Amino acid sequence: MAWYTAHLITYFKLKNAPFIGIIVFCFLSMPSIARACSCATGDPPAEFNRAKAVFIGRMLGGTEKLSFTDNEGKVRQIEAGAVRFSVEELFKGNISKEVTVTIASMKGTSCGDYGLLRGELYVVYAYESERDKKILYSGVCTRTSVADSKYTKEDLDFLRNLPAAGTGGNLRGRIWVDVKEIDGGSAKPLPNVKVRIRGDDEKVIVVTTNEKGEFEAKKIKAGTYRVEPQLPNQYYIDEDSEAVEIADRGTAEVGFEAYFTGKAEGRIVDKNGAAFNSIFLQFLSVDAQRKPRQVTGHSEGENGEFSVEGVPPGEYVLFLELQHEDYNRNRKYYYPGTFKRREAKVFKVGLGGKVKGLKFILPGEFQVRTVEGQVFWTDGKPAADVEIILLCPQSSRPNGFRVEFSPTSVRTDGEGKFKLEGFTGEEYWLEARGSKEGYKVDSLDGNKFYSKLDQKIFIVGN
Repeated sequence: MAWYTAHLITYFKLKNAPFIGIIVFCFLSMPSIARACSCATGDPPAEFNRAKAVFIGRMLGGTEKLSFTDNEGKVRQIEAGAVRFSVEELFKGNISKEVTVTIASMKGTSCGDYGLLRGELYVVYAYESERDKKILYSGVCTRTSVADSKYTKEDLDFLRNLPAAGTGGNLRGRIWVDVKEIDGGSAKPLPNVKVRIRGDDEKVIVVTTNEKGEFEAKKIKAGTYRVEPQLPNQYYIDEDSEAVEIADRGTAEVGFEAYFTGKAEGRIVDKNGAAFNSIFLQFLSVDAQRKPRQVTGHSEGENGEFSVEGVPPGEYVLFLELQHEDYNRNRKYYYPGTFKRREAKVFKVGLGGKVKGLKFILPGEFQVRTVEGQVFWTDGKPAADVEIILLCPQSSRPNGFRVEFSPTSVRTDGEGKFKLEGFTGEEYWLEARGSKEGYKVDSLDGNKFYSKLDQKIFIVGN
């Protein structure tokens, strides 16, 4: 069954204004595949914990053949696909003397062709497929490597010195706080944080982070555990806990990024009190002993409510940016309503402190206007549940400025109707996105609608 992005006819107008314009938009949805070769593995104890089977085995052959030129200029063959191994030394897993492991060739990707050499002896870390638990896989982003290479010494030292089966496994982790680069870095360890490790039997192990924010528990019975940091009130994490699987003789790893509970919140409105909900705001650090840094916030929800979250302790000014076509001419507009930095209000935020009840009024030339419209399919039927987006703001005045904000979007109701907000003094692209089975897609450029202080909103063609 083929699905196409249908071409839409969009009728819209400024609320309480007589002009109505027509725009036709169409977009072709095309599948795409993107891969990257940026990956990192854990150390041997961590990958031993993750793997379903770990062994030393001789590669017998694969179902996919590839050629490459080695460093001496010789053309050699590698193999991938369903790769068979004869197992010579088993460290983990319940597998037979001959086992098949799926190896992706990565052909046509940025990684380049990948495969193994027939007859070579490998240290293999094989993982359980999420789609089919009977399938084992390994490949380019694993510790699987030729057994006698310098890269496997660390693996062999670990694997050939494993404790006795039934010893239990280990858990190690780290907790850090996102300091928003205020202190010259992006992360800072959190010491002296208690961490509860809760097993399926509800028994709890308690450990504490060291000065590097690290914690560790050793010789834990293999099984599933829930790791629960007990953070001070001045910090929070997105998820209160994380589940980990600890394998016998393996080492599970877990990490938690914490954020300061420091926050500034309020409303952003135009000079008439009309709210806008998608503006970016910045808290700029002005502490004398620190290099100026910024913490980004945004207006969200309804009624122009905004918040700047995760604010580290310090002194700040609040501003939004007015952007020019020449970014070197961008201007900062500071709270409570000035372009002069020395007139901006300075906020002092303590650890976990909050600044509330702010009312940030936009520059007078930017007034909120509502765009109402209705979207139809080309057969004349209302286009329900279609996304309408206001994009690419630009000033409609020569050498003018635009307010920095994220694209506003809504979905049409059952009758294809929508409402969006924009500013006087700006022009935008209005984009409609929707899909409907069986519609032919034509190529047609979208039109623009303009929002001007003197003419409010009207539609023109390209």
